[in-house]
Amino acid sequence: MLNEQVFLWGGFTLFVLAMLALDLGVFHRKPHHAGMKEALFWVSFWIILALIFNLGIVLFYHHEPQAGLKFFTGFLVEKSLSIDNIFVFILIFEYFRVPQAYQHKVLFWGIIGAIILRALFILGGLAVLKHFHWSLYIFGGFLLLTGTSMMFKKKNNYNLEKNWLISFFKRFFPMEIQYKGNNFFIRKNKQILATPLFFALLAIESADIIFAIDSIPAIFAITSDPFIVYTSNIFALLGLRALYFALSEFMSRFYFLHYGFASIIIILAIKMLLSDIYQIPILLSLAVIIFILFVCIIISLLRPRQADLKILFERIEHLGLVSFRRLLMLENILDLSDLKVYNSMQARNNTIAIRLDAPWNKNKQLITEAHFTRYPLIADEKSKPIGILHVQNLLFLNDIEINEKKLRSLVRPYLEMKENLLLEDALRQFQRNYEHMAIVVDSHQKWIGIICIEDILEEIVGRIGDEFDTERRGKLFSLADALSPGRILFDLETKSMSDVVVNLVNHIPKREFPIKRETIIRAVSQGSAMGQLYVGSGLAILRGRVEGINQPLLAFARTEEGIPVEDTYERIDMIFLLLTPRGMARMQAYLLADIIDLQESDYVMERLHKTNSPQEVIDVIRAGQQIVID
Repeated sequence: MLNEQVFLWGGFTLFVLAMLALDLGVFHRKPHHAGMKEALFWVSFWIILALIFNLGIVLFYHHEPQAGLKFFTGFLVEKSLSIDNIFVFILIFEYFRVPQAYQHKVLFWGIIGAIILRALFILGGLAVLKHFHWSLYIFGGFLLLTGTSMMFKKKNNYNLEKNWLISFFKRFFPMEIQYKGNNFFIRKNKQILATPLFFALLAIESADIIFAIDSIPAIFAITSDPFIVYTSNIFALLGLRALYFALSEFMSRFYFLHYGFASIIIILAIKMLLSDIYQIPILLSLAVIIFILFVCIIISLLRPRQADLKILFERIEHLGLVSFRRLLMLENILDLSDLKVYNSMQARNNTIAIRLDAPWNKNKQLITEAHFTRYPLIADEKSKPIGILHVQNLLFLNDIEINEKKLRSLVRPYLEMKENLLLEDALRQFQRNYEHMAIVVDSHQKWIGIICIEDILEEIVGRIGDEFDTERRGKLFSLADALSPGRILFDLETKSMSDVVVNLVNHIPKREFPIKRETIIRAVSQGSAMGQLYVGSGLAILRGRVEGINQPLLAFARTEEGIPVEDTYERIDMIFLLLTPRGMARMQAYLLADIIDLQESDYVMERLHKTNSPQEVIDVIRAGQQIVID
């Protein structure tokens, strides 16, 4: 019996080591980027190898009932959960900007470390289960908690800035900023320095520790046989590197798999917690797992996310099949589900209203100057409007006929919308009620502004110029006047679009903003779809509507190294931050369109890329905007 165990464990370990040595020493001896064909070949190779081993378990391993089925179920569960690692690998490689040719080496040694760690975790966990049966419920409860938290966590919050393993090693090894081939360490001035490649490896290892804590208890719910647990885990890990290269470019498309993984963990937690009462058949568990994965893939393909549709639109635009203007309109339609009424409303203090307590000649003058077709009718400054007054109802009345009683009889009822109502829902209400204007109230039912159907349409199509457009008619909102030398940066250091808002705002002196930095960061970060826009040619626009400002504020930044654009090979090297008053709905659409017009001028973009003078940046923007408008 002992000799058989030594043969099984020793033989399997030697086989794995031999395959890994062959992989690194022969097939991947020279650093290179693994293409799709090569990656898919290796994914198929490791899966076929696992299935052959599975067949061997069925034929020759008789220590566990249904051992072959349990191995396959364990392999499928671990393989599925390990796919979640790919999202973190992508984040780590982007953060450290690891060249594609060196990623294989990092993943190889990362998986070697993972195999050792998994072996220790598995042996330790099985020892605990064997000696303390009650720990089964602790593992089950932990799995249930993990699955539930995954279900409600929309995205990965893996923070490399606070990685404990990287922080620990930095105490002993100073970091070399530049890559030196595919070396983990270099010697410089008689000192050993760690390259970014080594710290990327540490990040991979620390991430696997976190995933191992989640995934290993899951396989304990399937079987407690040490050999089945260990071998199914290792085979799932062996193909992970190839799976990364095969799936990394379009892994984000299968966004619903995350919820599938969470569901699988919850099901296995329930199976573990009920094991003393009822043994759920392993075949049923396998069927449910396969069904969940299949459904999640289908849902991901049939209901693509906004981000995936935007990538599709951008690729169509790059092929010249659609203009950028139309692309922007399509993206604005998608972003409508992220915007709320308060993002587009006219604030109450900017609303022109007819007052019952004012003389009619004063109200008449207001109507003549404003040129609107409808106005709220108010009795005083504090109360809600009495109704909406349409100018057409006044056309055939003389001044003598118009009094308070007559005005009250002419008003029409209005729609009332809460400030946090989604714009797409507001648009439906307008369509359903055949209305064009609504008053906006806060959570205390206090009147805080108005919104028109035109405001929502402008969120989609951009600026709409007409004879009633008093917010811009006859005057120019100058981008240059919204900018100041103190809000211009030429050496912004940031690694990704996720942290660019914080870095940009915090590098600008406090005196340059009349409001708190936290307010700006929150306004711009409030829904990435509406806060960030990549317009091409290396230019991105961050935008937000904020309270506490009366005029637009603009900031400009350049970054030397560039920020990678998700799911593309492009990099952002120039950023505009546009802040507009919350109560002036149309202004952001106007200025956003003006910035995009600047981007379409090769001369302006070239000057903005080359100049190192803040004042010259302002002059270029002023001249460029005037040329576009003229």
